[in-house]
This record gives sequence, C-alpha cells and structure tokens, in this order.
Amino acid sequence: MQIRLIVTDMDGTLLDGARRLPPHFGALTRALARRGVAWAIASGRQLANLQAQFAPIGAEVDIIAENGALALVAGEAVPFFEDLTPAFFFEPVVRAALGTPGATPVLCGAACAWVADAHPEDWEAIGWYFARREPWHAPDEVLGRQVCKVAVFHPHAAEALYPRLAPFADDALRVILSGPQWMDVQPARIDKANALRALLRRRGLVPGQAIVFGDYLNDVGMMGVGARTVAMANAHPDLRAVCREVAPPNTEHGVLRHLRPLLRAL
Repeated sequence: MQIRLIVTDMDGTLLDGARRLPPHFGALTRALARRGVAWAIASGRQLANLQAQFAPIGAEVDIIAENGALALVAGEAVPFFEDLTPAFFFEPVVRAALGTPGATPVLCGAACAWVADAHPEDWEAIGWYFARREPWHAPDEVLGRQVCKVAVFHPHAAEALYPRLAPFADDALRVILSGPQWMDVQPARIDKANALRALLRRRGLVPGQAIVFGDYLNDVGMMGVGARTVAMANAHPDLRAVCREVAPPNTEHGVLRHLRPLLRAL
C-alpha cells in the first residue's frame, strides 16, 4: 500500500542536535503535498510553539501537539481534537513535583503554559518548548485553569522525577517519560495514537498508508497505528523494541535519510 502520510516526532527525531529542522523542509513538504503525501508532526510540544516554528518556512504540515491533546489540519486553524481537564485534577502531581528538588511543573493550557517560577535558571531551556508562557508562584494561582497535561522539567528526569511521579499512574492518569528532561502527566485517554487515528479519518486514510517515526516513550502508542514504524538510532530502547525499522540518528537527519527510497519513488 502506498504511503500517503509521514508522521514524525520533533525532538530527537525530526530536529537535529541543535533543534533545527532539516534544510529546505518547507519546500519538501509543499512538494510532497502536491504529490498527495501529507506530513504530520506529533509532539509533546505546545501547539503555539509548533505553529511558530513552521509558519515562517511555510511548511504544509498537520500538527498533533501536547501528546495528542490538541491537533490542527495544516493551513486551517481549526482544532479537530481537543481535550482539556480542570487543573485541580492534577493537584497531587503538581505538589509532588514542587516537592522534588530541581523540578519545574508546567501546566499546559490550549493557548498558554503556566510555568512555576521556582527555578528561573531553567526558564531558557523550558522556553524551547513553550512559545506562550506565564510564571506562577503558588499552586492556588493556577489550579482553576483548564489544562491538557502537566509537564515537569528536570535536568535528570529519569533519575529524579520518575520515582516521584510514576506512582500516580493508574487507569485514569498516564505518566510518561517523554524525554531526558521531561515527564508528562495527563489523562490516560490522551495519547498521540488517538490523535493520529483522528487525523487519518479526517484525511480519509487508513493506517496502512502511514509511516511513523519517533524516539521516546510518548511515541510508543503511535507505533501501534502506522503500517511502517521507525525508531531513530538514538531512540529509547523501549521504543526501539516496538518498531519494525530503525533510522539513522536525528543528528544525521535520519528521518530524511530513511525516507530517500520513498521520496525517489514519488
């Protein structure tokens, strides 16, 4: 079956080691669109962050943001999958994060992220992922907001955060190690896989027409959707274990290198 949708995570996957898109990415996606092949970004990043990154180069991409809580069709600012929850649902998680030395909880809304101001030295690193953000000092300031997840930043997330936050996982709550410095906590119903299925339906495609690339544990769900599933060479071992193919590392533009045979055939 011919591939009609390319799906890529961002950090550790499509972006190189300096967080840059591949050269001429906008021209590539426009050329693919003319040939009936869509490109979708599936990321844990903020929707506003992703829109800001692709707008200047005119890339024709679909966007799945916040691990699947929000999604847009390329060129249309109309969400077709939106899932928000009162922030007080996450209060125990927020307080546990605040009690973890070096951790910064971020409450992720549809249009803005609210960042705890406990560690201003980490604001630059956090800013890579959130184009629209505001600080807060005490949980009571933000627990009345509507959010899609709580993201928690720590320079050593697996060692310092995972033992503190993993016990909150249950049938209603998903706790994901989404990168070397991030853990995401969100309702269990939210997943990149569910948003990808919605995107396929919107485009009139079937899973067999998608190729999916990822590198970390928040990408695992998507690997049960696409016909061709690809882990980057730099991927987490648990992600590599559920993928059928392996691409070169993101630092070597591994996505485009893996896609060369497909692109030549178009």
